[in-house]
Amino acid sequence: MKASDLMKKLEADPEYQAMRKLKDKELEEKAAILAEDERGLIEELSALGYEIESVWDFVNADNRYEFLSKFSGSYSRAYSILVNHLAVEHHPRIREGIIRALTEKDANEVASEALLTAFYQEQDANLKWVLANALRTVLTRSQKAKHPEYKAVFNGKGQP
Repeated sequence: MKASDLMKKLEADPEYQAMRKLKDKELEEKAAILAEDERGLIEELSALGYEIESVWDFVNADNRYEFLSKFSGSYSRAYSILVNHLAVEHHPRIREGIIRALTEKDANEVASEALLTAFYQEQDANLKWVLANALRTVLTRSQKAKHPEYKAVFNGKGQP
């Protein structure tokens, strides 16, 4: 069966259309929840001159896929705001974006202590791995030697 034939069949299938409508509604609701969750963060970043829609715009900066790259350039002035938001309760998806946005070598001076604190406090296994990955990038060699615990999590050992 050709893809075009399948699409025609699905367009005529009321059960599929109902399922698709429900799924689209769920996605819209989740997008609204995430946008509301990070609204304050985006407003703070906007005050610094960063015109982004989501913290994920920093994460996807300079992405090879143009449709994902809505921001380019340095955002090092935003690190302190991102660090402050590590201590704010956010939806796990937004928290992951904040951590990934801080996963930059030049964020060490501003972010290393906050990332370490977050790493030791984090209970969510996925976010703990994201933090271990951030530490792998951000920490200096001597800092890594003082905090080897991140390696076990990054390598998939010692998961909570």
